[in-house]
Amino acid sequence: MSGPTITMCPTLDNPESFDNVDDLRKELHRANENVLQLTDQLHEERYVVMRVSESLSRVVWAHMQGKHDDVKTLLDHLVAAHVKVVQVPQGGLH
Repeated sequence: MSGPTITMCPTLDNPESFDNVDDLRKELHRANENVLQLTDQLHEERYVVMRVSESLSRVVWAHMQGKHDDVKTLLDHLVAAHVKVVQVPQGGLH
């Protein structure tokens, strides 16, 4: 079992700390860049989740229909396409 996942969040600035327009503009540019990066990351992660969900639904549907050969074939395809066994100190799949 893997350990906890730590997600780094973008840094925030205190709006009350700005006393000039130049600093405020710099922070707005930084914040806009963070929003664009996070939006891109969200898009990629949604795509991955959608693909995983589609693959899993095919496996579940074949299982529900009792098509065990199809389940094995679908799982074999997923393993061949996406699973790589790596040697790491704690072991596991990647």
